[in-house]
Amino acid sequence: MNRNIAFIGAGLMGSGMARCLIRKGFSVTLYNRTRAKAEEVAGAGGRVAGSAAEAVKDADVVVTMLADPAALLGVIEGEDGVVSAISPGTILIDSSTVSPPTTHRVLGLLKAKGADMLDAPVFGSKNEAEKGELGFIVGGDSAVLERARDVLEAMGRVNHIGGNGLGAHAKLAVNLVIAGTLQCFNEAMVLATKAGLDSDAMLKIILSSRARSGIIEMKAPQVMKRDFSPFFPLQLMAKDMRLVLESARSLGMELPMATTLSAGYEGCLTDGLGGEDFAATIKPLEQQAAVEVKEMS
Repeated sequence: MNRNIAFIGAGLMGSGMARCLIRKGFSVTLYNRTRAKAEEVAGAGGRVAGSAAEAVKDADVVVTMLADPAALLGVIEGEDGVVSAISPGTILIDSSTVSPPTTHRVLGLLKAKGADMLDAPVFGSKNEAEKGELGFIVGGDSAVLERARDVLEAMGRVNHIGGNGLGAHAKLAVNLVIAGTLQCFNEAMVLATKAGLDSDAMLKIILSSRARSGIIEMKAPQVMKRDFSPFFPLQLMAKDMRLVLESARSLGMELPMATTLSAGYEGCLTDGLGGEDFAATIKPLEQQAAVEVKEMS
């Protein structure tokens, strides 16, 4: 496709996204703080850079997929960072889930270099990342989006939500709904199990009622099979709940349920559950109730 892509971040999601771009014909240069992860992805046909600055030097488009605001700012602002080498007219697509203030800070740094930015956090799992079936919630100028649309559509579906920062706001709102819905499911299933209801029957009732939801359909099998392999690690959702509260404070708001959810996630981290899937938030509830929600057959 004769477009040079710098991809920064070869973690759980970024590795699949980068491989997807390589398979679809883009020239991809990878940078990851742990070089071995970048080298593993580059085995599909990319090359590895020794720094973020080296990766973006000749890039038409830069994609960042990093764990949190500190990681993003580290590769943007740090020594040998993106802003030290990015060219005017280059577009940075940030698919990290970060706070809107962080997005605007990065935007300002890039604009000072004549570069452009889209905040484009994703919804979907590592499986969708590998298959190019992610959903992108994009904030940014429409003209900039059109210049980078082919890159985004190679990795999934584009939902343009408005100007810069609104993609970040929208992603946090989505994750608040997801975390809240899963917490309600967890509490309901523990309550029902403690009361003596058959867990398989209870799940069937939920999925045949108006309580049915996509996140319950996705996570219930993991809970019932006691498989908490991390499709989305609990520690990342804990970070997202902190960002939800940060975003709310920046807007002068209070979010009572988000505050409670965030406290619960922090407790899970203390309990050592951060590396498990965020469906493991059911475990403290089960422990307190002295029951376990699982398949009965």
